[in-house]
Amino acid sequence: MSRFLLAALFTLIIAFWLIASPYERAEHQVFLGGEILLPGGETAEAVYIHDGRIAAIGSRADMLEIAPWGADRIDLDGGTLTAGLIEPHTHPLAAALLGAAVDVSGITYSRREDMMAALREAAAQSGPSPWVIAFGWDPAMIRGLEPPTLAELDALAPDRPLVILTQMMHEAFVNTAALQAANIHAATPDPLGGRFERDVDGNPTGRIIEVSAIRVLMEAAPEAPDAALSWLLFGTLNEYARSGYTTIGVASLVGRARDPLALFAEVSQARNAPLNSVLYTAPDRAERARDMWSTVDQQRAISRHAGIKFWMDGSPYVGGAALAQPYARSPFTEEVIELPEGWHGELLTDQNTARQLIRNAEVQGLQVAIHAQGEDAIDAILNAIEVESTGEIAHRLEHLALITPEQIARAETLDVSLGFFIDHIRYYGHMLPDLVGDDRTDRYMPVRSALEGASTVTLHADSPATPINAMRVFQTAVERISRASGIVVAADQRVTRQQALDMMTIHAARQLGIDDETGSIEIGKRADFTWLSANPLTAEDLVHVEVRGTWISGRRADTRSWSRPALAHLVGAILAVVTG
Repeated sequence: MSRFLLAALFTLIIAFWLIASPYERAEHQVFLGGEILLPGGETAEAVYIHDGRIAAIGSRADMLEIAPWGADRIDLDGGTLTAGLIEPHTHPLAAALLGAAVDVSGITYSRREDMMAALREAAAQSGPSPWVIAFGWDPAMIRGLEPPTLAELDALAPDRPLVILTQMMHEAFVNTAALQAANIHAATPDPLGGRFERDVDGNPTGRIIEVSAIRVLMEAAPEAPDAALSWLLFGTLNEYARSGYTTIGVASLVGRARDPLALFAEVSQARNAPLNSVLYTAPDRAERARDMWSTVDQQRAISRHAGIKFWMDGSPYVGGAALAQPYARSPFTEEVIELPEGWHGELLTDQNTARQLIRNAEVQGLQVAIHAQGEDAIDAILNAIEVESTGEIAHRLEHLALITPEQIARAETLDVSLGFFIDHIRYYGHMLPDLVGDDRTDRYMPVRSALEGASTVTLHADSPATPINAMRVFQTAVERISRASGIVVAADQRVTRQQALDMMTIHAARQLGIDDETGSIEIGKRADFTWLSANPLTAEDLVHVEVRGTWISGRRADTRSWSRPALAHLVGAILAVVTG
């Protein structure tokens, strides 16, 4: 190779290395050239940032006068700057793992034969893992979708474990090889709160119901190398940032990994982390997590362990939500999820255990986030909180499909915040009458009622249960349109755009206990911003409002797939797989 070509190659490498370097924060910054949304619907022309904190807000001329010469000017190019959007309930490790799974979701497919073809193709290919994991099969999302049978899955993969997780991750379908690998057989006892469906002879059918039973299965699956998991998790955190989020509340580290806490700490606390993160763990991981997070430097990004998470009930789409009245009788409940007449669900955590968990958390100064969908589950956990809480810690209720006005008022009295999994309306609104009947459909996910009776109400997508997309969550809360039917579900529970934005910013920050640091554009707070192509409060069509970028503490999140950190994670993953 000639000296000229060598010099040219060397120049290209140096240029790429410089271009791929991570974004760094300037000491002085002025954001201008667009609308800046302030609390209460007010706007400003510009905001001045000093060392990652909001130092002044006002007119373009005033901010340029206050800022020193040479301050970095960020031109919003006619877009809108909001306080950084917050996803208060999500599962990034599960999202990372399932993002690499075979996609058989109702979000991608509408026909069973196409899903089976995707499974057949995946089972025929060799890969780094002997198991075939698929994600997204959902008879609740696609009306008339017949569940895969054990015989079908055995024919697809006679020698390899094959696992299909449903979209909500509260149900799975597996083949014989997977049952054998997990040692699930006729004599295997059902775990607390879950079950292995059996035929008339008592043998497992391959259908596995609820989180505790799925956990038994997945503990047999091989773990991916740490470096590969680190790459997947890094990419998923970037996906949250690309979607417009600046902060996530991690509602337990669901997913198979050798050491989930260490893995998440390594990636989320890295110098180039694209997000703030507030972590909730399973109760048995709380003490270790508290120690691991006690000395984390919070200057570049918020990284805290806030508390624990547990389940009072399960998913309504497998009959797992504990309702006050029985599920509706319909072809879906009778033939698809096979609920007996009069079934209204059961608690996954009894009230005495819930009381003990809250008592232990209070002693440690930890917040508790509790999955509760049905009225019975919500009553049970509010009873436990009323007895055990000292009132010094604001606990959280999560999802809340059928919370009542009386329960909303009671939660407010107990200083319990309310988080709604609003995507139920978008992806499952069309079949709610078949699940709970018309009357309960009319009050399903009662967000507006909650805002009228509670001081802290939030919205979440519970990814990977639904895809990571902040503006979709915003739009769904405002419009409440079922994707499948186009019908507005419980129209009187729609919220205004300002209310939706507040729930995804200042309310979410309050729920996570970080509203003194972020959640609104106010002097003294961190410069956590989301840059949108248009004002979400006034844009004619929310579908076309795009995310242009995010900043945390004044540092732009670097979500480029070819940045130095991204390439380093990729190289590490490749080496880990190649070397076994």
